[in-house]
Order: sequence, then structure tokens, then C-alpha cells
Amino acid sequence: MRRYDSFYANGAFVRSEGAPAMPMVDPSTGCAIGEVVPSSPGNVNQAVQSARTGFQVWSRSTLEERSEALTRLHAELFKRTDEAVSLLAREMGCPVWLGQLMQVPMALKGLEFARDGIQQITWTEQIGNGRVELVPSGVVAAITPWNFPLHQIVAKVAPAIAAGCSIILKPSEVSPGAAHVFMEAVHFAGLPPGVVNMVWGGPDVGDRLVRHPDVQHVSFTGSTAVGRRIMAAAAEDLKPVTLELGGKSAAVLLEDADLGTALAAVVRLSMANSGQACVSQSRLIAPRGLLEQVEGRLGAALEPWPLGDPLDASTRLGPVASRSQQERVLAMIARAREQGARPVAGAGKVPEKLSHGYYVPPTVFSGVRPDMEIAREEVFGPVLSVMAYDSEDEAVALANATRYGLSGAVWSADPVRAAAFARRMKTGQVVINGAAQNLATPFGGWGWSGFGRENGRFGIEDLLQYRSLHGA
Repeated sequence: MRRYDSFYANGAFVRSEGAPAMPMVDPSTGCAIGEVVPSSPGNVNQAVQSARTGFQVWSRSTLEERSEALTRLHAELFKRTDEAVSLLAREMGCPVWLGQLMQVPMALKGLEFARDGIQQITWTEQIGNGRVELVPSGVVAAITPWNFPLHQIVAKVAPAIAAGCSIILKPSEVSPGAAHVFMEAVHFAGLPPGVVNMVWGGPDVGDRLVRHPDVQHVSFTGSTAVGRRIMAAAAEDLKPVTLELGGKSAAVLLEDADLGTALAAVVRLSMANSGQACVSQSRLIAPRGLLEQVEGRLGAALEPWPLGDPLDASTRLGPVASRSQQERVLAMIARAREQGARPVAGAGKVPEKLSHGYYVPPTVFSGVRPDMEIAREEVFGPVLSVMAYDSEDEAVALANATRYGLSGAVWSADPVRAAAFARRMKTGQVVINGAAQNLATPFGGWGWSGFGRENGRFGIEDLLQYRSLHGA
């Protein structure tokens, strides 16, 4: 049984004083495997005051010092790759292949791009008699989710370090191991005390951080509903917020798309991490004339995605992260059937040997209409909805028929045509013909997917303020 019972402040791990302890459950078995001891109000104040002191030092650091700190942190986190992969599998059900190929590498890349981003920013500019400077915004509170815990931590902590800010991290208690591994890397990387701090807890701890008078910026990744509450709380003190919220991403097949390549990629990007990703391509918009062929190919594309123990190297699809998440996804699948969606692949029963875990069979629905819940709301599970179109204008309308705008994809044999279509999609980023996501480009959404940007220099700039010195 693992016990996470220390927060981090003033460059040291300190025993948490909150109660009650929050249980940890292995989602592949449903069995308790440990607990997280929350931080008390006094612990939160201690972490914030640590960050306030740390900011006084780090805001005066040189760009070279910040770059070197990120390099050391990268080296320390890399040393802990195997431990992180194992904890991600056991605590949130992430298969080892995904931890090795995506979860940890994305975090390491995030550190690299933040380090590189320091050199890409114009920190000072002379305009007439005015010297314009970019300066750190202050103490940052970061609240991160459980689904890509290590990457999301890095997406907030790395730019704060690069910007010259200090930060207090509140990671999810569902997958705490990644945060603990990260803070050990911070500790041994030798950053000045108070630059990076961490507290444990649920919504009450998050709310305390957001409302704390010594916090100058709030960065949150999670659901749209919680994002609204955080934005409202921060507004009371006019604090800027960065919100990376939900998504309902569409993958659009144009008539000339290579179906074999495209559908294999769409299945991967809708099923990976059991569909628990804000950028999951959960809607497939296909030409009506190709619908029968698409449905047939999707069944074959799901065959290499067996459910299983996330620690088994042969497992492609693990459980969802919690019983409540499993119940929510299964309920949405049931309502989709009731509303007339037609299951064409998956949707079978979970094997008996996996029945004690929080597994959801990979499912593909066709005949999905824009008014159905499964087409409008984020499922956050291994579910793909297929929607048919008769014209390219209708395909655009279907792709944009959502209040979210985080990501999307388009497939065509003609890259110019694909790019033209992509520019009509109302979303923060679009993947064209299965290109690799570039973590040096700005990441963030429109509409209900939030605002502000992360990654590379763009995440750093999000934590900077302009100052003009006239006559300097």
C-alpha cells in the first residue's frame, strides 16, 4: 500500500496535516492500493508563502539560469521513467506501451520546448523612448488532471520556471504517483527553494489556492463545469486564468482520403488512454457514399485493441480511471442506443476475468445525429461516433456543431484541400493527414474548451506581463 502523505514547500517534503485521507484504487482490479493525505489550510498557506518567497528570488534569475534548471529537471525526470510508467499503469490504468511511448515522452518534450522557448521570446523591445519588457506575472496556482498527469504537470510547471514565476501545483489525487515522481525530480534538480511547490487535496484545496490573495495567476486543466467555477472565483480578485477544458473533436474524412490509413489513426486517437483525453477524436465525419465501407473497416481496426491488465505489455486498452467514470461512460452508451445510435463495432461485454476492474469495451456507433448526447457531450471513454455527410459544407457544419473547440483532424489525398478544410474548422488545432502533434506550437481551445495557451514559448508568454519604461 502506497501512502502519499507529504506536500512540498521551501525545497523540502513536509508531512501533510489534513484529513480524511483520500483512498487510491487500482482501476484494473477495483482494489484499494493506498491513500493520499490532503494538505490542511495551514499547509496550503505554507506552500503559498514558500512560492511568494521563491518568486522574489526566481523573478531575478537570468535566462541562462532558467534554461539550466529545466535541463537538470529533464535529466532527473528521465531517470524516473520506469517508475512513472509503472505508477501510471497501476494508479490510473494507463497501459505500459502508452506510458512508454506517449505519457512520459510528452512530459520530457515539454521540458525541452520550454527551455528552447526561452530563447525564442523577445524579452525587451525599444519603441521610441519606451523600453517594453516582458516580466513574470508572479505566483501561479496550477490544478492538473489525472488522465495525462505527468504531461499536464510539465505543461504548467515548465513555463512557470521559464517565465521566472513560482508555482504551487495541486495534482489530481486519482493518479498521484506521477506528481510525486515529478516533485522528486524537482527536488534533486536543485531549483531554489520555493520556486516549485505542491499540495494535495480535492476541490476545497483547489478553491483555497484559487482564492488566495498571494496567487496572481491560475492555470487549470479539467472539465468545463469546474473551469467555470474556477474562473468565477478568480474573477473576484481579477486574476487572469488559463483554462484548458473539454473537447469534442471531429475527424473528417474527405472523399479522396486513404481509408485504411485514416481509420487506423482515428481509432488510435479515439481509443488510446481508454478515450480519456481532451483531444480524443470522438466524432468521425464520413462521406455518406463511403459509410458502409467505413463501418466495415472500423470493426477490423478495433481488433488490435484488446482489453487487459495495463501492466501486461500486450494490452492495448486498459480500464477507465475510476468506477464513477466507468458508470458515466456506460450510461452514455446506453442512452446513445435509446436515442437511436446504432452500434457497429465493439459494445460487447467485458471478459469475466476483467469484471472486477473499471473496464469499458471499445465501442463504435453509427447513425449518430448532431442532436444526440453522444454527439454533443464529451464522453471521456473509448467511444467513437460516426456521422455521415452529403457535401463538404455539411461536413464543415457537422464538425463545428459543438460548443467545444479544442482539436480536430482532416484526411484527404490532396494536402492543399485538407488544409483548406482545416481552416474552416472552429478549433484551436487541426491534425492534417495524421501528422504528429507538435508540442512546440500553442495548445488550447475556443468556446467551451477554454482559453489561454500552453506549450513552448506560447505557454511561457501566457505567464508574462508587459511593462513599459518611458524614457529608459
